[in-house]
Amino acid sequence: MLIKPTAKAVRAKRAPAEIRTRILDAARAISFAEGPRGVSARKIAQQVGCSATAIYLYYRSIDDLLHQLRMEGFEILVGLLREVDESLPAPERIAAMGRQYWRFGREHANYYDLLFLHRFRDAPRPEVVQREIYALMLLRDAVKDGIARGELVDGLDLMTTTNALWAEIHGVTSLAVSGRLLQTAPGQDEEVLETVLSGIRRWLVPGA
Repeated sequence: MLIKPTAKAVRAKRAPAEIRTRILDAARAISFAEGPRGVSARKIAQQVGCSATAIYLYYRSIDDLLHQLRMEGFEILVGLLREVDESLPAPERIAAMGRQYWRFGREHANYYDLLFLHRFRDAPRPEVVQREIYALMLLRDAVKDGIARGELVDGLDLMTTTNALWAEIHGVTSLAVSGRLLQTAPGQDEEVLETVLSGIRRWLVPGA
């Protein structure tokens, strides 16, 4: 005979997962309002209604908690990159991915800060590193396909080219996210991006 669990037993079973989620939600709210450096166990505890030490039952450290938020950011970034049509010719596909990376930075600046600008003391869990690498591998696949189809100049090293492309797009996006382009090129940030993408095309495409 099956015994139906009581409501109290169900709540007790859910409690750890619910508290973990509430801690993460509080950390996200604080990080987005004050920046990652503003996140502390004391502030989280005040929002969640638990002791500061209880947080460490669910996360190894504040950095570990912030790395979980980075995973959320990578999910958004990967989703945007995967929206790009894989059947596009490699130059157009790479440019479209660059615009999506830019879009992520502009529309999700708080996550962008966590992903790329904030300095952490604690190393991330392996799954966070894997997700970061996966996002880069989407760009690598676009380069690889372009080389295989002869759409990109001959003799390119796959990973050198991939990392160079990331560096160029990341650089202009970081300038925009940090507000530097508002100071040096007010109202021209989109033109700066397209100029960078045009330069990439001239580098990658034979005879461009």
